[in-house]
Amino acid sequence: MKYLVANWKAQMTKNDIEHWTYEFSTLMHKDSEENRTLKSALEKNSLRIIICPPFPHIMLTAKLLSDHTGIYMGAQTVSTKEPGKFTGEVTAATLIELCGYSIIGHSERRSHFNESEEDIHNQIQQCIKEKITPIQCIRNEKDTIYPEVSIVAYEPTEAIGTGENADVDDVISMKQQLSLPTNVSFLYGGSTDASNIKGYLDAGEVDGFLVGTASLKAESFYAMATKMI
Repeated sequence: MKYLVANWKAQMTKNDIEHWTYEFSTLMHKDSEENRTLKSALEKNSLRIIICPPFPHIMLTAKLLSDHTGIYMGAQTVSTKEPGKFTGEVTAATLIELCGYSIIGHSERRSHFNESEEDIHNQIQQCIKEKITPIQCIRNEKDTIYPEVSIVAYEPTEAIGTGENADVDDVISMKQQLSLPTNVSFLYGGSTDASNIKGYLDAGEVDGFLVGTASLKAESFYAMATKMI
């Protein structure tokens, strides 16, 4: 299975999302061979699209995309806490009815919010407990990959938001260093778009992409999806 994950980060207002989903749905309803092939891949579960909006807009996004098969909702992080008196926290237990996935340990969470390895492991455990699939982000081979994880996203910090995606050979080399179990999917994230993902896919070692900037425009994200079929 291939994965295409949109990380909208702290962006996209309600109006932005309504516009995005309208444009994306229009593209998905095109009568073309390419579109029929994409829909078939989503229906057969050979490709999954996962959208990770800001917390307040998960339900809205899900509703606006509800007529499309193979599109799932995800969170951008979860609390380390169990449900309780923790003002402002969003626990995995409160997310389970809204989404089936969560990004965990993104480098921006590590750098801007000082998330530690202990925090990341606790978040993963909270997700597993509530049957949310964690998408664990790593920056290099030194970051711990936890045995509960079935999706790992490699995101070299120098490639995030810079427009300079990592060399395909370097990404494959990193995967080899990680020695992942065969049941773990390996995603790449860092300045990917429809113009540069072919090399990763052709190498046969990358199972999908964690997409930031290129996911903010429906047309560019749709174009990436069509490249993955």
